[in-house]
Amino acid sequence: MKLILDTDVNLNYIQSLCMIFFPGAKFAQDEVVTEETPIVTVKSFHGEDGSITASATIQIGMQSAYGEFTQPLKSGIDEKRAGKIAVGKAVFRAGEKFFGHTPSWGIMTGIRPAKIARELYDIHNGSEFHVRKSLRHEYFLNPKKAALLTDIIVKEKEILSSLKPNSCSVYISIPFCPTRCAYCSFVSYATKRLHSLIPEYLERLLLDLDRVFRLIRDKGLTVTTVYIGGGTPTTFDESQLGLIFDKIAEYVDVSTLEEFTCEAGRPDTITEGKMKLLVDAGVTRVSINPQTLNDEVLTLIGRRHTGEDFFKAYDIARAAGIRYINTDLIAGLPGDTFRSFSKSVDTILKMRPDNLTIHTFCIKKSADMALSGGFSNYAITSGEAQKSVDYSQVKAKLMGYVPYYIYRQKNTVGNLENVGFSLPGAEGIYNVLIMEEMQHIFAVGAGSVTKLVSREHAKIERTFMPKYPFEYLKMTDEEFKTQYIDKIDRFFDTYV
Repeated sequence: MKLILDTDVNLNYIQSLCMIFFPGAKFAQDEVVTEETPIVTVKSFHGEDGSITASATIQIGMQSAYGEFTQPLKSGIDEKRAGKIAVGKAVFRAGEKFFGHTPSWGIMTGIRPAKIARELYDIHNGSEFHVRKSLRHEYFLNPKKAALLTDIIVKEKEILSSLKPNSCSVYISIPFCPTRCAYCSFVSYATKRLHSLIPEYLERLLLDLDRVFRLIRDKGLTVTTVYIGGGTPTTFDESQLGLIFDKIAEYVDVSTLEEFTCEAGRPDTITEGKMKLLVDAGVTRVSINPQTLNDEVLTLIGRRHTGEDFFKAYDIARAAGIRYINTDLIAGLPGDTFRSFSKSVDTILKMRPDNLTIHTFCIKKSADMALSGGFSNYAITSGEAQKSVDYSQVKAKLMGYVPYYIYRQKNTVGNLENVGFSLPGAEGIYNVLIMEEMQHIFAVGAGSVTKLVSREHAKIERTFMPKYPFEYLKMTDEEFKTQYIDKIDRFFDTYV
């Protein structure tokens, strides 16, 4: 795709707008333009009255469409935001004319749509009606998405209102999996050679957990949630997992935690021994993720388990006494039709998991499927994905589940969303915290990101661990101090 810009609106924002209509688009500056290359031209200028007018043209070969919008400056809208609104609506109108359809999420981009909705909730003094109205008329969301997002922020506000002062969460990264899914780009490792790093990785992880828990104690903070994620933490054997649990127990009275999660996403990594170990360690929540119950699709995407394996793993976790179980499904997987996906949804809901998260298929650029030309799946499966997502959300609500968190990603089929549903009272607290950025989250391990939050100063600062396990293992004590500890100290000295 080629962009021609005459505007001071942020480039990344304009690219995100284009990807609403061109999922998987690339924006290489040296791209050779052909008759099939989409060309998007965006311009904006200031009017004499202070308003900002933007225009957008989408052209492919001889076909083109034009959109224009003028945004006046008014209370609550500064010049920067007015420019984004004008450009967003101009691009949207051009895309709507060119393709003949209206995207369900309008011009809303970014991973955290609930943040915008919460701002509207505060502006309108808690009026859900006015939140839905603003989402529809200012961001062009369709009524179903506006209602969904409003329901979610109401539930989120309920969860966030119970946040304790001087509290924090801890995230522990276990970036290893039994196999790599074809659509995945997480820092997760599945070969025997890379699995050989596990003993050394575990030793380093335990050392850093010591450092981080001491830092948390020195800052006078209380840990309220612990989340062990990946990858697939249950790739580790019982003795390895036990060492992590013992380390946590050295610093935290796990009985006081509001939530203690350990992902067990791959059914083929779950055993009775591991589930008993988790329960004895105080773990209250696990994720067991079939993604689909269609065995042919599971093979196609690189999973090494069957639907039957999922049922067995689920029964093992329930029998062990895990308090809350989440299951993930992915709408729009290659080879999965609306009929087969809806069957997976129906089957899972009959099992009554405490949480059901419905993701939309998304190929990351570094995933195996993307590298082999998998982006072609967007055009093929978007209609099936839309029906699948709509069905899952309606059916979950009919079965007594409530939506409680949401996030969106670039390059999803149909530009759709990921939504977590919960039985009332069983919401995953950490899921809300990580998306809404209202609490410090201290992260340990390869690819993890510590997030420090000052609500008083409206400041968020992120500190990144080395992305890959072998890089993480090479990190020296001095580098850990300067790149992690010192950064955290400076944030607390300045903002806390």
